[in-house]
Amino acid sequence: MAGKTSYWAAASTLVITGGLLYACSNTADDDETGGGAGGVSSTGSTSGTAGDGGSSSTSGVGGMNFDAGEQDSGDGGACADVVVEGNPTTKPADIIYVIDNSCSMGEEINSVEQNINVNFAQIMGTSQVDYRIIMVTDHGSATLDVCIGPPLGTGNCGGPPGEVANSFYHYDVNVQSHDSLCIIPDTLYGTNGGGEADEHAMYPNGWVDFMRTEAVKVFVEITDDGISCTWGGTNFNDSDQIAAGQTVAVNWDQLILGESPVQFGTQANRNYMFYSIVGMPPKTNPLEPYTEFEPVVTGTCQGGVGPGTGYQWLSKGTHGLRFPVCSYQSYDAVFQDIAAGVIVGTQVPCEIEIPEPPQGETYNYEMVTLLWTPGGGSTEEFEQVTSLAACGTDDDKFYIEDNLIKLCPAACDKIEADMDGTLQVKIPCDAIRT
Repeated sequence: MAGKTSYWAAASTLVITGGLLYACSNTADDDETGGGAGGVSSTGSTSGTAGDGGSSSTSGVGGMNFDAGEQDSGDGGACADVVVEGNPTTKPADIIYVIDNSCSMGEEINSVEQNINVNFAQIMGTSQVDYRIIMVTDHGSATLDVCIGPPLGTGNCGGPPGEVANSFYHYDVNVQSHDSLCIIPDTLYGTNGGGEADEHAMYPNGWVDFMRTEAVKVFVEITDDGISCTWGGTNFNDSDQIAAGQTVAVNWDQLILGESPVQFGTQANRNYMFYSIVGMPPKTNPLEPYTEFEPVVTGTCQGGVGPGTGYQWLSKGTHGLRFPVCSYQSYDAVFQDIAAGVIVGTQVPCEIEIPEPPQGETYNYEMVTLLWTPGGGSTEEFEQVTSLAACGTDDDKFYIEDNLIKLCPAACDKIEADMDGTLQVKIPCDAIRT
């Protein structure tokens, strides 16, 4: 996500040793899941180390549409103000649920089925977000299968999974204890891409066909175990450890970005978030999620097999939340939190790129102004300050850094709360100099 702090340190080469507690599985733990792109390196452009904190605005990977133009002609047309206008918008969201079907996941799967319509889809439906859900997990009526009823799904549990066009899709494939991060790229392009087919061969091109390039991608991983699988020549093994989990996250991030930059973005501008419902221990308040600013933790919840450190790192690095999978009796709160996070993640960013100056000229950035017109309200001019440290708590401040207008946190919150408002960046003629 552009302009956001990354919490992944550059991964070094690690010798991973030691055993794992394994959840129920009927597939090999290090099974070569599929082909696809070749191996990826273990380096990454990142900052921070395990447990680092950080700062971030409340916005996610959303977008703002701007039309740049020249207005307010100056001396006989010899000079013109540069004006950039736009309305805050929301991006659509493609939400990919990847659910472990191993034998220890019965209660969790049942709770997903009971809560996804009431405590996720209803919240998303009342928002302004155009969303669709993609299930990547076994479909059916058995205890360890997933069948989503109406209105989100079709509730047809006995045969092939039904789809609700432009809203709900189910790629029917078995997911086991340790292989989610390999199943994702292996099924992305289906059999036509050399990967694993869905059980009823409904989608030979994979689930990439269900996604929209303009949409924010949101992964929701649900498992009670860690990561140990191989795909495309790369082994992913978090060993239930913090450093090894960080290496997995860095490598998988490079892999998924390389598989489809148009869908998932680039290292400079990621277009995906990763939420983890995994075997980690609960906080003192069991309903409270772990945020991106809190460290990756080890240990497990009661009934969890592994803490899913690799999944946790992916959540930290993409501004997602983390929850203990064992709290299935509280999945109503979990799904509500995820829905709220998705809504925020699709909203307007708190950074605005300044257009290039006329050829051969530069800007006097001190003269740049930012005008905000709330929906149905009067225009106000935001004040430019020198840096984030000078923002304070006022909701009418911005600063300029690296050719970006950056809204101060309180100002960002204000415009996110009013999607009918309009922002205008104005660079007066007098600020353009040769």
